[in-house]
Amino acid sequence: MRTARNIYLGVMSVAGVLVGALAMVVPALGKGGFATPFTILLVISLIVDVALMRLMKGDALIPLTMPARFGGFFSGVVLYLLITFLFGQVQPIA
Repeated sequence: MRTARNIYLGVMSVAGVLVGALAMVVPALGKGGFATPFTILLVISLIVDVALMRLMKGDALIPLTMPARFGGFFSGVVLYLLITFLFGQVQPIA
C-alpha cells in the first residue's frame, strides 16, 4: 500500500524547485502581483491534495494527514526560497 505522504512530499518538493526556477526566468513573478510564488505553491498543493483524495476512493492510498500537508507545503516553500536566495537576484516575497 502506498502512502499519500510520500507522493505529496515529492510533488511539492519538485513544485518548489520549479517555481524557484520560474522566478529566476521571469523576475516579475518574484516581485509580487496577482499570483505570488506562495500562492502558486498553495494552488499546486490544493490540486495535488484533491487528486490524491480522488485516488483514495479505492483504498489504494493511506490518507494524507495535516502534518504531512504542512510538511509538503513547507518543503516546497523552503526549496523555492533557497533557489531564489542562492541563485537569483530576485528578492522573494516573505
